[in-house]
Amino acid sequence: MSSDRRRVPRYFAEVTAVLTNHESGTSHDVHVEVLSVQGCCVRGEGIPPTGRNCRLLFRWKGDEFRAEAQVVWQDAQGLSGLRFASTDQETLTSLRLLCSNLRLQPMTPWSAIENPHG
Repeated sequence: MSSDRRRVPRYFAEVTAVLTNHESGTSHDVHVEVLSVQGCCVRGEGIPPTGRNCRLLFRWKGDEFRAEAQVVWQDAQGLSGLRFASTDQETLTSLRLLCSNLRLQPMTPWSAIENPHG
């Protein structure tokens, strides 16, 4: 994903979650790699195709996070981007708290950090 589309900070999450496909009704464990207050990047089996809806559920330090989401992109390496469709104020507050405890993902591409001179 292009960093110029970012509107909110993203954080390295490394959380195991359960993703439920609304069409099939099946649930699969997925790995949440990156998290923001608007969505996340996940890797795993059973992720619906782009444009389809799903539910994401995970626990963080005893609190449960649950959100309806839409798959907005998928890449050839098995990553998928989810946009949270609806989060109430309580969920948004807990999501902000969760993100404040995670490591911020840099907006500079890793290649530029690892080799600043090209």
